[in-house]
Amino acid sequence: MNILFLYVSLPHLSESGVFSDLIREFAKRGHLVKVAVPMNKDSVEGINIESGIEVLRFKTDQLARNKSNIQKGIAFIKFIFQSLHAIKKHFRRQKFDLIIAHSFPPEMSIVVKSLKRKYKAKFYLMLCEYVWQDSVSLGFFKENSIICKYYQWLERMIIKSADYIGSPSQGNVDFTLKYYPWAKNHNIHILHYSQAPIQIKLKGEEIKKKYSLENRFIAIYGGNMTIAQKIENVIDLAKACIDYPDIVFLLLGRGPQIEMIKKNVKIKNLNNIIFLDFLPKDEYNALLSVSDVGIVSLNEKMAVPNIPSKTLSYFSLSKPIIASIDRNTDYGRYLEISGGGLWSYAGDTTIFKENLLTLYQNPELLKSMGESGYRFYRENMLPEKTYQTITDFLN
Repeated sequence: MNILFLYVSLPHLSESGVFSDLIREFAKRGHLVKVAVPMNKDSVEGINIESGIEVLRFKTDQLARNKSNIQKGIAFIKFIFQSLHAIKKHFRRQKFDLIIAHSFPPEMSIVVKSLKRKYKAKFYLMLCEYVWQDSVSLGFFKENSIICKYYQWLERMIIKSADYIGSPSQGNVDFTLKYYPWAKNHNIHILHYSQAPIQIKLKGEEIKKKYSLENRFIAIYGGNMTIAQKIENVIDLAKACIDYPDIVFLLLGRGPQIEMIKKNVKIKNLNNIIFLDFLPKDEYNALLSVSDVGIVSLNEKMAVPNIPSKTLSYFSLSKPIIASIDRNTDYGRYLEISGGGLWSYAGDTTIFKENLLTLYQNPELLKSMGESGYRFYRENMLPEKTYQTITDFLN
């Protein structure tokens, strides 16, 4: 089968990741795989051979960082024409049987609809992000505004264009059917995130020594720090645990509010928090491997069921999770089913703290929850499992 993968962001295919590992799995199974994605800082324009796979890297405006919301919106509109031009130029003689694309950005719907018509291909949609619902709940624009109507139109289009829809949890499936009950006719089903097992290349004791983490109970958060994650939940937890000097909170990542958050931590004199910028993946994985607990934080205003992809890394390294979540997500249920963590509602620092101390004070529970999360990962979240789920529906 000839397959075209479409994404808005993708590291070099030699790097392990949610999308990279799945792409390589399809290629390993004998399919002719090609990828189209905007350039990153380490790539050149045109066809790049990455892990033996043709990856088309094309020029776009900057889509995310250091841009206002208006600039981002214009960049995503231009992305439609830039991606279509590049794909039709470089793959004009190629035939594709299947297109696989992520739901973000919503403008991808116009790209996919055009390519489906050109190649007469089926379309598999990985649907896990919904733009307008969260944007309304977080106050970026109003539900009856023109911009909201625009994103509603794009969302409806991409779901209608899909022949198959995979979402990471039952909550996501139910959410889609709430707005688009006819989506059940598009073979909607659960498709877990997937990632290859993490290879630890650095020694744990050396990495602990480097960051002065010896004899500490480490609670780690790695990833974006934006309004959607509301890192203030974690800061409040650290403040509540200040009387436990051997508990340290390790926060890795970037975000538009990070400097303000650091300033507030300094004002509050919270010496149990360590901020680190994004690290090389090997170093981050080494830090994660010597941590005790993985942290998930979500803004209580979120409207869409969210399964944070960082769950993959936590579970794959047997790290139990403590989560502070909104009331619309089924992530708490997700943790209960997997047995891999404890959760509380965002804003309830008392229960958040109780969950952390439960694992801190019970080494056997800490170990057994880590093992349960790892078992869930092995049974559901390996690339071969995701590959099998997709191909079972295709067949």
